[in-house]
Amino acid sequence: MTRRGPPARRSPPAASVRAAVVRAGVICGGVVRAALVLAMVGCASGESDTVLRVALWAGGHELEIERQVVDRYEALHPGVRVALESAPSGYEERLLTSIAAGRPPDVYLMDSPDIPTFVERGLALDLAPYREALGFRPDSVFGQVADAFRRGASMFALPKDFTPMVLYANRGVLADAGVEDLLPAASWTWADFRRAAETVVADTDGDGRKDVFGFDFPRNLYQWVPFVWSAGGDILGPGGSGAVGYLDGPEALEAYRFLTKLAEDGLTPGAQFVQQGDPAREARFASGGQAFLLSGHWTLPVFRDLVASGTLDLAIVPIPHHPSRTAATGVLYASGWAVPPNAPNLRRAIDLAGFLASPEAQRIRARSGLAIPSRMDVAAEIAALDSTGVEDAFIALVRGARMTWGARVRDFSRLEALAVEIMDRRLVRGESLAASAADVARRIDAEFDW
Repeated sequence: MTRRGPPARRSPPAASVRAAVVRAGVICGGVVRAALVLAMVGCASGESDTVLRVALWAGGHELEIERQVVDRYEALHPGVRVALESAPSGYEERLLTSIAAGRPPDVYLMDSPDIPTFVERGLALDLAPYREALGFRPDSVFGQVADAFRRGASMFALPKDFTPMVLYANRGVLADAGVEDLLPAASWTWADFRRAAETVVADTDGDGRKDVFGFDFPRNLYQWVPFVWSAGGDILGPGGSGAVGYLDGPEALEAYRFLTKLAEDGLTPGAQFVQQGDPAREARFASGGQAFLLSGHWTLPVFRDLVASGTLDLAIVPIPHHPSRTAATGVLYASGWAVPPNAPNLRRAIDLAGFLASPEAQRIRARSGLAIPSRMDVAAEIAALDSTGVEDAFIALVRGARMTWGARVRDFSRLEALAVEIMDRRLVRGESLAASAADVARRIDAEFDW
């Protein structure tokens, strides 16, 4: 799956990475590329005891599912063993270090915000020449997801899975407040959403403190960016050309005002969750203490048993939009399988990447429920087996959604780390949103030197 939210990252060791790429270019010239297609089928024959290393960030049940995927690959390729090397924290830095040190994995999982770093620095092999041999067709994949990994005719990773950000709705909470009919059939405005959120707020035990809330405050950019888009604004100029005039633009400011007003009016839990995050939000939502939860598909497994038992009546609904618009623009986060140019077993690495992105692998992986398969046919199969309609609702919200800016702007996590101040400064210090947004936008432009 995609990593949850923007991970903390340091700038990569650019000089050593580039040196590694130059060395890799000598190794991975046209001879290997020309020979690959001829040798791809039946490549296990005549070789044995080969170990292929796969770098990823999965943990727990997700890692167990990935083990099932590679077990199947090993069964199809006698004599090949696949070692999963997981780094749930510090993933990007470890991966960059291993490539620069000349000890890259054979295949690695690339997250949306990693794409510019690895592609622009030559750390991902162009897999477009091998699509036919791998049986990979870009038109079999959701278009926005395929495009995230493409640069022109080149394709630097084979899409694995993805998720849009959506609103989870607890129908039980809304029914108790008599506003279940406010849930949208297709789209709804900020005013509709606020009306539903403020109606459910209650002190159910009479102790003078609210214990049912409408929403939880979306502090991080990866959460609130669709509200800016759904107001008709953006956080960067065309092509990622700068923040001034966009991150602090009038449409963005309207989104910040709408969200901070929810918190200031008590429709979200207290200010302690603004700067520290809200670790109880999923439990609060599931137990009837919150009507709406903003998240991705990765949260669905948390609620699966509760939905199956009838304890939680769950709906997936679109993010609300500004009254001047007709629909929301959602945000997508994706991951894909990439091969470093200096992979130790390049031919086998490309074959393995192809399998990891194959329909068979995606069907196995879909058991985890953490993300939507990138292949449209596999996603449709999974949705057809889901009697709750939740999967269909997720897929419907892919239409009209955009890939995160992180898929195009290198070191985007630095921008995210600064942007989080905008609403924090309003809610914690009482500062003007216009002033804080203008300050943050100027600092971003100075740091990035567009």
